[in-house]
Amino acid sequence: MTGGGCPAGVPAGGGAAWAIVLAAGGGTRFGGPKQFADLGGDPLVAHPVRSASAACDGVVVVLPASLLDGWVPPTGVRAVPGGATRAESVRAGLAAVPADADVIVVTDAAHPLASPALYRAVVAAVRAGADGAVPGLPLTEVVKEVREIPRDDSPGAGTDLVTGASLPRETHRLVQTPHAFRATALRAAHAGAVEAVEDSAMVADAGGRVVVVAGEPANIHVTTPEELDLARLLLIHVQDEGEPDEHRAARLSTVR
Repeated sequence: MTGGGCPAGVPAGGGAAWAIVLAAGGGTRFGGPKQFADLGGDPLVAHPVRSASAACDGVVVVLPASLLDGWVPPTGVRAVPGGATRAESVRAGLAAVPADADVIVVTDAAHPLASPALYRAVVAAVRAGADGAVPGLPLTEVVKEVREIPRDDSPGAGTDLVTGASLPRETHRLVQTPHAFRATALRAAHAGAVEAVEDSAMVADAGGRVVVVAGEPANIHVTTPEELDLARLLLIHVQDEGEPDEHRAARLSTVR
């Protein structure tokens, strides 16, 4: 049995797929609430909401309670206040997702360029029998282990010590969002109100089978103002599926 209480390999039902867009962070590393930063004429959070809406039956966006009135979501999109941690914000989103949803997607505003096709790919993997699905890219750089050391005045001294250990590229992936889950598996993983950095580890630790689908190179993680600038450049080459031509033309004109 999997963590969701369903036999492994049994496809999820043909019911609704709902998405939770996490945008409740304070933007500490960014220097402010990045979910409302401008990206092509729209706030950053509007992009994952648009892609999720194109691929799912319903969308819940989780915002800081203090900023809940700072952005009016599209018609049909539910907005709820988040919690003090990421896991609490996921649970706030779960509470707003209908109980009869079969698949739940969890994504974040920091991945604004994920295409609707990527959302559909992770949902399809869950409908095919996985308990969870995440997009991943192969490692193209060497990932080293480093240890922090005190800085001193000797020549060549620094704050990090590089060790000899490197992650093997063949068995590691750079994982992006969106993630999709069998609804019962995700709800069960959060039932104990546990804390975790992300949900696929929770589902896997509970015995669920989480698979990797091909990620998208343009689906960058926006954490800093410099990464937002990169997203603005990439946006020129990203087609928002289902977007009216006149809206796309107006949006791209603001990027150029």
